[in-house]
Amino acid sequence: MLKDQLKQWLVEPAPAEDLIDRVRRSPAAPILLDYMHRVTPDFVVSPTTYTLYREFERSGERKNYERVYFARRSMLTRAVLEVILGDHSMLDVVQDLLWSICEETTWVLPAHEEQGPDYWDLRPSPRQIPYGAHTLLTREPDSIDLFAAETGASLAEAVHFLGGRLAPEVVQRVRQEVERHIFKPYLAHGRKHWWYKGALNWNGVCNGSIGLAFMRLERDPETLAEAIAQVLEGLEAYIATGFEPDGGSIEGIGYWNYGLMYYVTLSELLRERTHGQLDLLAAPRMRDIAAYAPGMALSTGVYMAFGDATEELAVTPGMVTRLAERTGVDELRELIITPSKFERGFVTGKLAIMLRDVAWWDGTLRDSQPSAHHDFFLPDCAIVKFAGQTATGKPVTLAAKAGHNDGHHSHTDIGSFVYHVDGESLLVDPGRGKYSREYFRESRYDNIFCNSIGHSVPRIGGCLQSPGSEFGGHKQFHGAIVDHGEHEGEKFAVIDFHRAYALPTLALARRTLSLNPNTGETSLEDMFAFDGAPLEIEEAIVTWADVELDGSTARVLGQRTTLELTVQEPTGAVFHAQRLEEECRANQREGVLTRLTVTLPQRTLRFRMRIVPRA
Repeated sequence: MLKDQLKQWLVEPAPAEDLIDRVRRSPAAPILLDYMHRVTPDFVVSPTTYTLYREFERSGERKNYERVYFARRSMLTRAVLEVILGDHSMLDVVQDLLWSICEETTWVLPAHEEQGPDYWDLRPSPRQIPYGAHTLLTREPDSIDLFAAETGASLAEAVHFLGGRLAPEVVQRVRQEVERHIFKPYLAHGRKHWWYKGALNWNGVCNGSIGLAFMRLERDPETLAEAIAQVLEGLEAYIATGFEPDGGSIEGIGYWNYGLMYYVTLSELLRERTHGQLDLLAAPRMRDIAAYAPGMALSTGVYMAFGDATEELAVTPGMVTRLAERTGVDELRELIITPSKFERGFVTGKLAIMLRDVAWWDGTLRDSQPSAHHDFFLPDCAIVKFAGQTATGKPVTLAAKAGHNDGHHSHTDIGSFVYHVDGESLLVDPGRGKYSREYFRESRYDNIFCNSIGHSVPRIGGCLQSPGSEFGGHKQFHGAIVDHGEHEGEKFAVIDFHRAYALPTLALARRTLSLNPNTGETSLEDMFAFDGAPLEIEEAIVTWADVELDGSTARVLGQRTTLELTVQEPTGAVFHAQRLEEECRANQREGVLTRLTVTLPQRTLRFRMRIVPRA
């Protein structure tokens, strides 16, 4: 029985000095400490007030409370690292920050207040009325979200590594609050949480963080074995169902990175503590999961932004370094970028992760990223990527997706594609909108960043693609890559996407994308069929770049490349441009997304467009 084995394996704790010594000797230490000095606020602890907490329920705004909440945790990371690296004057700062976090009424974010084990049984639903007296702020903690779990891990790591230098009453307070906010709720009803065996990043983050906290703080062997057995049960479901059979993640690269942070961290601690008898990363499936990230890369630090992803991302250097070592997917190392490439690109608020960034990463960067310029195909995620170059040798990537519209963080974007040249996406998937109350409630698909208006897919009969039931996984509205390969010197993919629309008379919507790998020239052909009279079709292409229109030709003006889009069929069809300024402003997105549209003449069932890159 696993619990009995764990009691035997976890008899002796791993010495704290092992990781500390690696941190002190790491070439990455000065790089990451300098980064934290630049992006982490000075040590001034602002209050997390009731009014700030309730702002989300009153207006849907998340950022004001979260700014204070995450600043404390970033300051703690920086202060702990400075103490480890020899600045003992920071000990009082560490103690003040630990005490301040312990004083917080709840570690659960306002946006996640509805995560309690019995939440969905409440009538009437708190989604529809103001919160009453029996809330997360007034009852004993029974709910754990992503950031409560991470907070428990951060406090546990701080006490584990610095406990001998901290005041005993501070250590005792941390132990009491982690017990109250994390250990007791998890053991009592952790399995009732929707994320416990969820097929998404929440599973990896919550179970992984909680497991790490238990490993650092729990002193009773029986309780520790019970907790880790429960953690491993949840994480088994994460690896089995949180990734498709091909190893890909329908949540996108950012959530792949987030979910695996704590999974890899806990896995390596368990391997060390059990002397290799429990080695989660040795599973053959981990190699496919690891290969997903380099496959999704478009260029250095830039990825396919399908769903609630962001195009620019700094992967966690420690995690991907260790994952590369353990799985043999060395291309992961190519993904690491300098911390200064993107503002606030690295995860300063996660102490456990930052310590391993320092300890596991050697501070080096690869000069090139050849994996980003390789073809890539995921049959189950239904993603395809083709690599080529322009006539002058600039790298070109064409990527497209099919899949389904009812996964966690999904958009109604079946058949959408990205055209990326010389490090710049010119035809885009715009990624996610502003995370707010409405964004994750019933009105989610009113947002153009979630619905088809913000994607390069047609509107048919005035209808957009349909979302599936909320995170239901039923794949009611979906598409498929029915063929892909190379023909007569061109790489091609064929996507059927008519089942993404709730239109019974739409018998076929088939998109064929072809790339000439020697010139970067691309063709798009859409074909339609109806059971009955054809419906009106409006084709659409989206871009962040400026555009110029000239009848059937549109020029997309990038910083280094201009794309010339030409409608080849039907003859006489012309481009129109719609600048989505208000929508971008409401979603706090920089720039303006432009939607290029072509309305096909009545009864027209085919659309062909040529895309040519020019200097």
